[in-house]
Amino acid sequence: MPETSFADQVATFNAVLQAIEMRVASGQVGREAVADFKSSVDDLRLRLWDLLGSGSANDYRTFQERFRLRRAKEICHGLEDDLRAGALNPRHEELGPLGQAAGNLAGRIATLAS
Repeated sequence: MPETSFADQVATFNAVLQAIEMRVASGQVGREAVADFKSSVDDLRLRLWDLLGSGSANDYRTFQERFRLRRAKEICHGLEDDLRAGALNPRHEELGPLGQAAGNLAGRIATLAS
């Protein structure tokens, strides 16, 4: 099966965006689904900016690692800011497991850095 051209992929992406926009405008899509979609689009946008900024996409693994680490850092800072500002429920059921995962990650990073 022939590979789809980049131009065709961009056209498909734009068609999907238009279809989603129409569904959102007509009220067929709930607020939570729109928020999930926005997050996906934000990730895509950040990945594209990182690709453009890197000058080369030849080392995709390094690019992915850098992207994931930067995005994780941004998310952590955003969550910390939201918790400090009271924008997130401090009793949310996901906070405990998130704290545990963050602690484990911090420990692993400390181990690797030493």
